[in-house]
Amino acid sequence: MRGIGRRLRSSFGIGSSRMAIRSQLAWHWRWLLNLLMMAAAGGVVWLVVQGSYGLPGASVDELKGRAATLGEENATLKRQLEEARGTLVERDRQLQVEKAAQGELARTVAQLQDENAGLKDDLGFLRKMMSSGATPEGIGVSDLKIDRDPASNVFHYHMLLTQGGQRKQDFKGRLQLVAHVVQGTTQNALTFPDPSVAAPSAGALDFRFYQKVEGRFTLPDGADLKSVEVRVLALPGGQVKLSRTVNFP
Repeated sequence: MRGIGRRLRSSFGIGSSRMAIRSQLAWHWRWLLNLLMMAAAGGVVWLVVQGSYGLPGASVDELKGRAATLGEENATLKRQLEEARGTLVERDRQLQVEKAAQGELARTVAQLQDENAGLKDDLGFLRKMMSSGATPEGIGVSDLKIDRDPASNVFHYHMLLTQGGQRKQDFKGRLQLVAHVVQGTTQNALTFPDPSVAAPSAGALDFRFYQKVEGRFTLPDGADLKSVEVRVLALPGGQVKLSRTVNFP
């Protein structure tokens, strides 16, 4: 019983727990306070956005103007880039043309050097022949060479024909090569140029002092060349004025 009495006194007596009295705002004041807080938060957000773009106090029109300016600058840069690309392509094309021209010039120079070397050889031979006083009467031949192309049955020949003596007139004639070949067990003689198919002007000769002659002929497959007879025929008539034979092993 004593325990129950103590509990009643502690709850309703002088020694009971303290009560707190708080004043409550009216609803319209609470709404006003909420609106003010929302406005303050909006202002802070606006300041943060303006500060992030570095445009404090800039208006929407100014932003649009700056965006248009940036667009024009971008378009200008694109045009300049396209122009630079076009210029680069044109210069590359010119460089290719110049390289081709340089290559052609180099080939021409090499050809002229070869021709110059050949003319020097011919001139040296003629000087030697004339200075010795041993120029033979009639038609002569020197520097006769016949070489085979290693990759085919094509043979290249070159020689220097001269006319000695009084040289009263130009020599007119025709060059003829007779190749003696063996095909299997058969021996044949092939004439170049072939008189049955060649033009009348093939192998023509026309000179008073000298003429350099170059050419080639092709043997049939399986033909083994044994010798080549070089003939110089006078025209008209076809009289043999010179005959030289080159043997092959």
